Amino acid sequence: MSKPIDFAYKRSAILEDLHIQKYAPVFGNWDESQLLIRELRQLFESSKLNSHIKTIIAVGSIGRMEASLTLSDADLIIILDDTIDLGSSLAKSIYQECWHNIEEAVKVKKPKVRGMFSKATNELEIFNEEALGPFEHFFDYSKRLIILMEGQPLYRDDNFLSLRNKSVDFYAKNYVSIDPTKEWAFLLNDLIRFFRTGLINYRWDLEKEIKKWPLRNIKMSYSRLLMYSGLLLLLGESSKERQDKVGFLKAKLNLTPFERVAYVYEANLDWNFHRIAASYAIFLSQINDADVRESLENSEGSNQLPYESYVKRYDNPQFAMLKNNSDAFIAELLRFILARRGSWSERFYEYLIF
Repeated sequence: MSKPIDFAYKRSAILEDLHIQKYAPVFGNWDESQLLIRELRQLFESSKLNSHIKTIIAVGSIGRMEASLTLSDADLIIILDDTIDLGSSLAKSIYQECWHNIEEAVKVKKPKVRGMFSKATNELEIFNEEALGPFEHFFDYSKRLIILMEGQPLYRDDNFLSLRNKSVDFYAKNYVSIDPTKEWAFLLNDLIRFFRTGLINYRWDLEKEIKKWPLRNIKMSYSRLLMYSGLLLLLGESSKERQDKVGFLKAKLNLTPFERVAYVYEANLDWNFHRIAASYAIFLSQINDADVRESLENSEGSNQLPYESYVKRYDNPQFAMLKNNSDAFIAELLRFILARRGSWSERFYEYLIF
């Protein structure tokens, strides 16, 4: 991995130690993601996009190279330049026009109306004056972190790369940028804040959106956990780096979350990544099955009170199987992280726990 790493949409997966045929869902979704990204990139290249659009980033399943051509939502971060008032009619019309072009040409699902991808953003919002403070909005810091956790550029790769590097520099400023013997304390704190807030939000799902709770809970146990772990493990591995932590991290960010975990396993001569791959392949094979999704969204108790839905969650055989499988997935990640004591710095573990 000494050569520069291309964006994932341009290449094959860097997973030489895996038997491709054994984990077909992982590699099948990679191929479907490339097809979808190719369609979207060609669309944006041929369209006369508004000049205020700086870049468009695919995140979610497309950004992780896990998309299904028929089932995946298109979670896109549309970045405008900083001259645009994001609350203005111009910003809204640019967003709507962009999505109108997409829906006319490509069969993808639009993000939910109240979600973080339901409007355009810009750097002023992502790196706002409340950044890292107690009043910063969840959507703002989430976008800043998601750009580091996953994502493929669909338009203006150079601007996407510049934005992602700016996010790294934001967390490194006056800390690891001037003293690489320190750890990524601010980034680690924000990453944990993002992940834990996501977990807290599942209480809302259980009480307010009962039918969607089981599917979202399953995704949290796999894809959300993987995107979090991919960056977390890179931060742990970077604790070994004492010369250029910023350069180390930037050089690895073109790896997908799945590849990042595989890379850190291999860097530590731990040959148990197949346990992660096997569990995750089962998840992908199930989550890309329309009947399984339908079953999860119509679980026993989904039309009843929240507590009844929760109590009856294991009456759904698909939910029970996927949760059992996720236990092995999570246990292996935990084993690997704890086994790095003595290799990763003790300071990293202090920041991680306390």
